Amino acid sequence: MSEKLDKLRATLKKEQERRIKLNNRIAVLERRIQEEEAAEVSSMVRTANVTPEQLAALLRQSANTTPNPAALAAGSSSSRWSASRERLFIW
Repeated sequence: MSEKLDKLRATLKKEQERRIKLNNRIAVLERRIQEEEAAEVSSMVRTANVTPEQLAALLRQSANTTPNPAALAAGSSSSRWSASRERLFIW
């Protein structure tokens, strides 16, 4: 083979290895972002003292309309939401 082809093939192999490393790094970063998002959501739910039933109702409601935490609190027999909790869920 010619020297030029050998150089091109060597460069290609080097760049393919670089791409593999970058793809691995991207996957790690995406996983870390997903974990941090989950931690933030969990923290917000804990801070708002929301029951699993209230959270489920809020998520169902938000799929169709703008969420209304006051309506959830009024319809819930567990406990009333405070104004600070309502502010957490205003989109």
